[in-house]
Amino acid sequence: METPVFETGPDRLPLVTDTGRGYFGLQRSSAPDLNRRVVELFEYLNQHIGFRNNESSRHQQQCFNLILRYAYPEIMIDLADLVYVQHERPMVFLNLDHIDGNRRADRNAPLRNLSDEDMNHEMEFLFRSLAHAIRHNRDLAEDPVVVRLLAESYSTYLVITENFPWDQGLADLIPPINEPVLDVATGLTGFSILHDWPEDRPPLYLSDSMPFIIEALTHYRDCIGKKNVEIVDVRFPDGDNVTQPLGWVQVSKFLHHLQREDRRAFLKWALRQLKPGGRMMIVDTDLEYRILKEAEKPEYRDKLMPGYLETLVDIEDKFCHNLVEDVREVGFVVEDFEYHEFFDETDAYSYYPGDNLSLQFLGFEIVAEKVG
Repeated sequence: METPVFETGPDRLPLVTDTGRGYFGLQRSSAPDLNRRVVELFEYLNQHIGFRNNESSRHQQQCFNLILRYAYPEIMIDLADLVYVQHERPMVFLNLDHIDGNRRADRNAPLRNLSDEDMNHEMEFLFRSLAHAIRHNRDLAEDPVVVRLLAESYSTYLVITENFPWDQGLADLIPPINEPVLDVATGLTGFSILHDWPEDRPPLYLSDSMPFIIEALTHYRDCIGKKNVEIVDVRFPDGDNVTQPLGWVQVSKFLHHLQREDRRAFLKWALRQLKPGGRMMIVDTDLEYRILKEAEKPEYRDKLMPGYLETLVDIEDKFCHNLVEDVREVGFVVEDFEYHEFFDETDAYSYYPGDNLSLQFLGFEIVAEKVG
């Protein structure tokens, strides 16, 4: 995103014009709760961000408002993925087929002289540019209205579709226990965990530190009426907001976000928080470390989804080995340790669908007990 498109200064051009306010695509949708939030979000953003005031930006303004004119309600999910959770959902594109279909159905379509192909390239660029501008503007990314509208949209979409971004099956991983369970840095997996958590199981605490995740999970829990799940705002490795003794701590694909000293601090916290006989399960990989190393090659880096690389944390080479040693060193007894090496060819992280990237990484699982 090297070319600045959007700005927040007083001389900016409006983000939303009468062309966009037609919302022709939403009129063809049957999701009124999502439609309302699309309109509310972009009208709110219009008060805070717009286009640079020059001639080329006027054309970009016209093209961007075609996105709004032909928007589909799930555009809120795409925007939220790019702004808040690209780390978990790297492969996000505008649904250009949906936009093109709405455009062809519009008898009063503006800019009819431009082909779908020309428009699609520009719209994809502008949509990503807006997401980039919001993500890198703390006032906007953390604005309570922006967070609320995107979080509620994500939750509402999942209530309607149950098309969860990730499934973990946490209830199946944990043996029958009577003590509370904590899922650490739950992220998007929290939706399926929350949905599947049995009513007769002990209390489940889903933790995260991102306001978007906290608000979306809370809204989703309230919508489906789950009574034995709490959403807690916790920043690890400190874990200050978790005070109750636990019977199980689940740590899935989180510790690779922490440097080694912070990981040790987290492990010590988990040991203190667990009851005697309580267990911690760690499921993780060194995939992102391997991607970072591969991305040192320009031909590999240039294929990656824009913005994805900046979400990764550069950790040490022997992450897997060091982690199991640190688990033992802080006082846990390791009951089970399994690891496997994986080789894959996938376009899941590629900006170019069908253009695969080679991946080689370790995946591992540790189950450790607090004894005594």
